[in-house]
Amino acid sequence: MGAKPKWDAVQFVAAADLRAEEATDKQPNSLYAWMVIVACFFSLMLSIGINDAYGVYQQHYQLNEFPHATTAIISWVGTVQFLIMCLGGVLSGFLCEHFDTRLMNAFGALVMGAALIGGSFCKSIGTLMLTQGLLYGLGASFPFVAGTSIPTQWFTKRRGLATGIALSGSGVGGMWMTSATQSLLDSLGRPWAMRVTGIISMCIVLFVSPWMRVRLVPNKCERIIDWTLLKSMRFNMYLAAVVFAVATYFGPFYQIPSYSVVVLHKSENWGSNMDTLMNGLSVLGRLAVGFLADVVGPLNLMILNTALAVISLLVMWVPFDTVGTLFAVDILFGFAIGGMVSVIPVVAAQVFGVARLPSIIGLLFLGYFAGGLLGVPPMSALLDNVGHRTDYKSSIWYMAILPVCSLLFLIAMRLLITRKVYIKV
Repeated sequence: MGAKPKWDAVQFVAAADLRAEEATDKQPNSLYAWMVIVACFFSLMLSIGINDAYGVYQQHYQLNEFPHATTAIISWVGTVQFLIMCLGGVLSGFLCEHFDTRLMNAFGALVMGAALIGGSFCKSIGTLMLTQGLLYGLGASFPFVAGTSIPTQWFTKRRGLATGIALSGSGVGGMWMTSATQSLLDSLGRPWAMRVTGIISMCIVLFVSPWMRVRLVPNKCERIIDWTLLKSMRFNMYLAAVVFAVATYFGPFYQIPSYSVVVLHKSENWGSNMDTLMNGLSVLGRLAVGFLADVVGPLNLMILNTALAVISLLVMWVPFDTVGTLFAVDILFGFAIGGMVSVIPVVAAQVFGVARLPSIIGLLFLGYFAGGLLGVPPMSALLDNVGHRTDYKSSIWYMAILPVCSLLFLIAMRLLITRKVYIKV
């Protein structure tokens, strides 16, 4: 019997971490630290979770409310929501380094609620872009930045697990919000569906805001974005990988509900349930990565999950148009994409430093913005102009190429760090 491979660790010590000051006497790895994780979980559940559930609105707008509008135009409501969340994330990351993150999180909750309640009175795609898209994205950027950057500061042990639990909130939110949104649309109609969602999201995020506090305060940086990171080839490779990973993320969530109706001739509820299933598997993916990241390394797991995403889209979805295949794609892609996105801040913290993570994530959010532009809009344009809203093949091919690009950049980054195989990195 051969010996099991030994996973050695690559150690990183960031200068920003050495210069950081503690913002509280609360200790890392403590009960209070886990309360912070719970607060991050609920903040992400209501901010990113609602964005993940936009596929239900996309299906409703496309098939019922705006049947004569193109898929590309309708998809811009959700795309604007995410893009503004990313651009707002750059600013909110800067603000979270200079002001109390608890107040910033509470402010975001108020804006999120106002955006959805305001959107409930809108009758056109343009006004929905301003409310459900732009205003909601701006508000959600605050819990988005805080929820993704704070968890790593509170743990020196089991950091991957803690971050995975916090970030699984977005998948849990997407899972129950997808089903809840479809039920609200069916029973109350869109206006009241948006009002109920807005009130719930605002109240819960406000309630958990007192625990959304940082542990480390770095030396103040007067720049909104830390451009010095772009001098690092390692960071540039990572940024490119993140762009293509984010571009991969939303396509299946947005298109599978309508694909189920148009291609597989299933009901709208069946299509939204597929999104629910995918969100559920993404939660398992986030938790699995959380457990394993501390054992084999977050970058190694991001590479593995990206490879699984490639298999699910390129090998399984491209050649086949069957119910069984779509179930398999749903399961494998949901699990893989959950692991991919949840480990992004963990890799950033390990390689580039925990203390400056808010401003690092601010720069990564520019990558998220680019990924948002590179993902759903071209997919929807291909569906409209090449597939004429009935043939999804060109759109699926495009979706499948994106994780391939991300995988290549991740492998290149790992080779810059080490060429050893059994290394925890």
